[in-house]
Amino acid sequence: MKCLAAMLIVCGLAARAAGDVIHLKSGGRVEGAVVSRTAAELVVQTGAGKVTLKTADVARIEAKATPFDVYREMAAKVKADDADGRYALGLWCQDHKLYREARAEFEKTIALDPNHKGARARLGYVLREGKWLTDAEAKKADGMVLMDGKWVTSEERNLAEQRAVAAAWVKRLRQLVAQSPTSEAAVADRILKAIGDRPREAPDMAIRTVLEEMIRDAIEAKLDRTQEVRLALVGLVAAQKAPEAADILRKTAVRDIDARVRAAAIKALAAQKNIENTAYFVALIQRFTSPKVRLEGDKQTRATARRVLRRASEALAGLGDLRAVPALASAMSVYFRIKAGSDDELPPLSISLGTTHLADAAIVTDPFGNQIVVPITENTNWGLEPSFERNVEDPFFFNDAAYNALRSLTGQDFSHDKRAWLTWYYRNRQNFED
Repeated sequence: MKCLAAMLIVCGLAARAAGDVIHLKSGGRVEGAVVSRTAAELVVQTGAGKVTLKTADVARIEAKATPFDVYREMAAKVKADDADGRYALGLWCQDHKLYREARAEFEKTIALDPNHKGARARLGYVLREGKWLTDAEAKKADGMVLMDGKWVTSEERNLAEQRAVAAAWVKRLRQLVAQSPTSEAAVADRILKAIGDRPREAPDMAIRTVLEEMIRDAIEAKLDRTQEVRLALVGLVAAQKAPEAADILRKTAVRDIDARVRAAAIKALAAQKNIENTAYFVALIQRFTSPKVRLEGDKQTRATARRVLRRASEALAGLGDLRAVPALASAMSVYFRIKAGSDDELPPLSISLGTTHLADAAIVTDPFGNQIVVPITENTNWGLEPSFERNVEDPFFFNDAAYNALRSLTGQDFSHDKRAWLTWYYRNRQNFED
């Protein structure tokens, strides 16, 4: 083995110098491999790139051994039963980009020594419970499957196949919803007839996708002409059992520009009687009444906040869950901090500056079902000291949807008094909380 190592070092130096030496009539020389040659010129591949020489300028060409020539010389000197020697020769071949020859040497190595770890590793084997497995065998043992040249889990393959089928269904559904008549019933009937008795996973996924697309298109369009189609799609989504169905219904209840479509989505969510639906809209209210929106948001952000607060309040009213009362009370009136003189569509409202005090604590359920205790504080200027208000106006936003939701849910009317609504809730919550 030591003799082989010495031989590899010597041969390695020789291989690095391998190639042709082109001696020029001018006395210069170029080292590299001659890749093409004609009567007029020859092209030499050097370490720096290709060099073209005129044949008339070449005195002679001195041929030297190539890496493959060196390999054949070394292979002839390795003993037939020398596993380590074959392995070392394989490593040398890898270093000199003779990959086919390297693999052949590693295979000869494991033929001589089946447990040679180095050769096994170079060939991609892994050791599992005392048995050498190819990479493919190991992947299959782990439950992986080959898909388009890539190893994936069975679940990933099934999902990818469903998405591929769903993509075809999306194309089909786009054609169906574009046909006449476009009434809600006609659209739903065409889609259901097209699906027939086929498995529903892919068509259902496509229905959700097309509904999202149409909501986005309606928002961007100057004139909304697809309300009936979206109503039909909401009805079809409402019949689905997948968790993704509830998610798209929640988004529809807030994002769709048509009140009828939003109402249909809210009605479908109410039928589910799922606390996660309440938690979703409560979380939206918390997000859009956060200091970052109220105190830092620009005009567009504030407009979005007002729209979302109204629609989330409408959704909570439709869900009929009295646990939403604290959130609705918070969403009923909101103050936005705007620099004096800025171009905002809300008129300023003069209010007296007050001090912060704790009204109570709200128990909020997040989208994951966790209950969080949130302190309820009252402050007319949201904790901003008067000294910092010299260049600030406080445009007041009254959320009539939240106010109406509170009256509808509780049967009470405490007008705009947030504190009164919260007091009623905490006195009576044991009657309607689980």
